Amino acid sequence: YIQRVVAILDRKKINKSLLAFSHVFLKDHTADTLYEFEHEVSKFGEVMECFQMTGAFDFILRISTSDMDAYHMFLRNKLATLPNISTVQSFFVLSEPKSETAYPL
Repeated sequence: YIQRVVAILDRKKINKSLLAFSHVFLKDHTADTLYEFEHEVSKFGEVMECFQMTGAFDFILRISTSDMDAYHMFLRNKLATLPNISTVQSFFVLSEPKSETAYPL
């Protein structure tokens, strides 16, 4: 059942204090387009998690950067350069009242 053992670092102490969730809308949904997006996004160190979603948008990304300037550079120079992205909507975390990594058993 255990997939991996990791240390959970305080992101503020390692200069990754900005946390964003970005909704990504793709132009089309062919298998090749989906695979290419997933493959390319997995290369970005700023992307902590990537989920394919049902509903209004195609993917949600959890992104961690040092600040808004770093996020802007990531968006402009990495994420927005990927082909077949229609729209990106980003939402920024103000506070984190609960953060768990363990599943209740």
